[in-house]
Amino acid sequence: MEALFIPTLSFWENGNSWYGSLGQARFFIQPQEGQLTVQLWRGPLTKELSEILAETAFPLSPEGLDQLTAWLDQQAEVLNKV
Repeated sequence: MEALFIPTLSFWENGNSWYGSLGQARFFIQPQEGQLTVQLWRGPLTKELSEILAETAFPLSPEGLDQLTAWLDQQAEVLNKV
């Protein structure tokens, strides 16, 4: 499977949001009030047409970005086994 790409911290500090995927795992990340909120669903459909399977938030910091990436990797591994 391909590697997960997550933009750098400055991308989030400037208020940008991001859609991404890893295998069948689809996710949306949005900075809100000093946190990065993440929604996860199974593809191939868009977020609006899918059931959100998990939603969580991480601090908007280098450590939070590392935690977010590790969480998404773990979630994608589970979703892609099914």
